[in-house]
Amino acid sequence: MMKNRQALGYMLLACKELGFNREQADKLYDAMYEAFDEHTEEEAEQQGHEWFSRLEDTK
Repeated sequence: MMKNRQALGYMLLACKELGFNREQADKLYDAMYEAFDEHTEEEAEQQGHEWFSRLEDTK
C-alpha cells in the first residue's frame, strides 16, 4: 500500500515534469492532502476516474 507521502512525491514529480511553479504545486499539494482526509482510497479511485472519464466525453 502506498503511503500518502509517497503519493504526494509522485504528484510533485508530475508537477516538475509539467513545469508547474511553486504556487501551482502548493495549490495541488494542498488539495491532494485535503482529499486524503475527505475520501477513502476506494472513493478516490472510483470518483476520480469517473470524473476524468466524463472529461473525455465532453471533447
